[in-house]
Amino acid sequence: MTGIFISYKREDLAAVQRFVQGLREAGQDVWWDQDIAPDDPWEATIERQLEAASVVIVAWSTAAVASENVKAEARRARTKGKLIQVFVEACEPPLFFGERQGVDLSGWRGDTSDQRFQTVLTAAHAIQAGRKPPLGVGYAPKRSNVLAWIVPAGAIASGTLALVANLGGARDTVCSISAITEPCVRYGLIAEEAEIPPPADPAAIFAAERVRLLDGLNGRWARGDLDPLTGKPGDCSQSLSIEVVTSEDGVTRIRLTAEGFESRDQVESAADGVIRVSGRDATGVVKDGRYEPNGDQLTYTSGGVPTTLYRCPAEPG
Repeated sequence: MTGIFISYKREDLAAVQRFVQGLREAGQDVWWDQDIAPDDPWEATIERQLEAASVVIVAWSTAAVASENVKAEARRARTKGKLIQVFVEACEPPLFFGERQGVDLSGWRGDTSDQRFQTVLTAAHAIQAGRKPPLGVGYAPKRSNVLAWIVPAGAIASGTLALVANLGGARDTVCSISAITEPCVRYGLIAEEAEIPPPADPAAIFAAERVRLLDGLNGRWARGDLDPLTGKPGDCSQSLSIEVVTSEDGVTRIRLTAEGFESRDQVESAADGVIRVSGRDATGVVKDGRYEPNGDQLTYTSGGVPTTLYRCPAEPG
């Protein structure tokens, strides 16, 4: 088992990098996605490291809260009891992740003697030793006063059920408890066949994101400003075509064709809105690139130089 896995959103790279450096200076074995080798499969490597880690630290920010991948990693860590939450930006954590149960590192600048950093380090040591982290650092579910006295009673009066019915979203949470489900059905608060859906499978989330990103590349694209009236490129007479193809051996490539030109880049990963590719230029030198599709706009970066393309209208059939 390895040490600490860091889950974060790429927009917070600078803050998380300071945090990783501080943990390593404190003697911790830390892994984050910047450690992935160029020839390693992106999703599979993350899955393997997430599963092997003894501690998972999730760095919450506004961007991270909106990321399905970060939330999926946090859910898996929470289920296995190895989650520590920090906030690199002031924000509200996602639903079901407690009432700001974490350490605020939004103003931290790398001082490992800082009490906040030491609190995180103490929590990591506790989990690695098989103990619970200090209160307020790991995951603590929200609890309502209704649950505090309903559950021990073992039964629910009609007046109590009326109160639960007026709690909106809390109704489904309360009625999902096995001892309470039957009375909830009897009083018409939930349907008899109602079930709480299982948590999303992180692997399925990764796969769906990959399909969505790659599918967004297919079509004709052109450079130039958008026509303010149509919202489409003003001139698609010199467009290029992009097609995503997967060979029989399971390798996915992006085929880009234009007049007198064709290239095929191999897809290395597709996650968090970015498709990373590798290929060879006309001289045979290996090059890396990235596609960032955003609806009808596409940014392609190669050699550090970004190019913006716009989707062309479909040609008449």
